[in-house]
Amino acid sequence: MDRLTSLLLFVRAAQQGNFTAAARLAGTSPSSISRAVRQLEERLGVRLLNRTTRSIALTEEGLVFFERCRQILGELEEAETVLSQAHLAPTGTLKLNFPAAFGRMHISPALPRFIERYPQLQLEVGFDERQVNLIEQGVDAIVRIGRSPDSSLQMRPLARARLITCAAPAYLARTRIPHSPAELEDCHCLNFVLPQIGRPREWQFSKEGSTEVFTLPVPGRLSFDDPQALLAAAVAGGGLIQMYNFLVWPAIASGTLIPVLEQFAPPSVPISVLYPQKKFLPARVGAFLTFLDELVDGLRKQHILD
Repeated sequence: MDRLTSLLLFVRAAQQGNFTAAARLAGTSPSSISRAVRQLEERLGVRLLNRTTRSIALTEEGLVFFERCRQILGELEEAETVLSQAHLAPTGTLKLNFPAAFGRMHISPALPRFIERYPQLQLEVGFDERQVNLIEQGVDAIVRIGRSPDSSLQMRPLARARLITCAAPAYLARTRIPHSPAELEDCHCLNFVLPQIGRPREWQFSKEGSTEVFTLPVPGRLSFDDPQALLAAAVAGGGLIQMYNFLVWPAIASGTLIPVLEQFAPPSVPISVLYPQKKFLPARVGAFLTFLDELVDGLRKQHILD
């Protein structure tokens, strides 16, 4: 009997608590399992199981050996599963979650191409900024902006995003252009209300010639809880906004919005995809990560992301 089979039969016996039940599960005879365990003990020079007429129990050495064997056999089973799926197209349901504005503007339009590439896949997509418990909620992957506090997840950096302070030419033509964050006190600023806390987000700046970041509450009579509405108001000449480049860059490239206070811009922040730590990724998750890399690379080439 080969060593791998002996290990498998030993694990089955330890799990079932007697040779008869283990034999039934393994499709062999109780005497075959007993013989396999005995040969294993002789080769190792230790007793692995204490035996009675009706049951078996692991010895102290047997428990240590059992845990390692179970781990080895589990990894072998995973490896076989991955190898058997390697040539198959991804199937099943893929649950994803994205930051609302970034996901709706840049990821949603690309998802039809993704499911066209993999016709046996189904997608369930959510949009929000909150922390998502991937394990409890059965989510396969999330994209987040900034640093993730959850170190239990596998994180893959995708790109970087930076905040840009800007306004429409029509607004800048009728007011004094600010040359420092302190001068925003005299400007019309359009604020974004963070849904998580229900109040406007403070604007971020860095000290000139430094990467040290400070925040500043800015005055404004118009506040929005929707990024697209905020952007539309700025384009209409309503005032200054501070938003990520992936939202405002198309308007800046066309001249619809003009950046200000560029020398005070805060450092960029990471955009990352996070997913549960696994030695072997499901094919559907691997396929999406590849697709996401392609998508982000295209956005970077358009200067929408850094």
